[in-house]
Amino acid sequence: MAGRIIKTPPKLSALICALFEDNGRYFFLERLDERGRTLIDLPNILVNEGEDPVSMLDAHLRSSLSIDPQIHLISLRGTYNAGSRKRRHLIPVLAFRCSAKKMQPKLIPPYTGSRWLTAEDALEQKLGRNTEWLRMAEKI
Repeated sequence: MAGRIIKTPPKLSALICALFEDNGRYFFLERLDERGRTLIDLPNILVNEGEDPVSMLDAHLRSSLSIDPQIHLISLRGTYNAGSRKRRHLIPVLAFRCSAKKMQPKLIPPYTGSRWLTAEDALEQKLGRNTEWLRMAEKI
């Protein structure tokens, strides 16, 4: 009897985020959790091993938010728990400074709105799971 072939999913290598800045304020997306609370998130994408993070972020911003971004250098980094609380799997986070000529995103579910917040105001808000790393991020 032939053995079963188990396909292993590709390993996650990093969480890539976009930081759009305008006069000291940053662009965040809003969504509602299952309890009806408003959470804020940075535009982000999980990247697998062997994929180009800049091209993946560019494609994600174009397809999901209809933003034509210019992706610049990395400005923040941190770590993200891609596992669970019980089985932690820490991967690096890279936040690229981005700009766009026209910042009018077309929101797709689960996002309900967008906001421009200062860094201090953002840290006082309820952060989504993919944005919690901002509390202990390193500035580059």
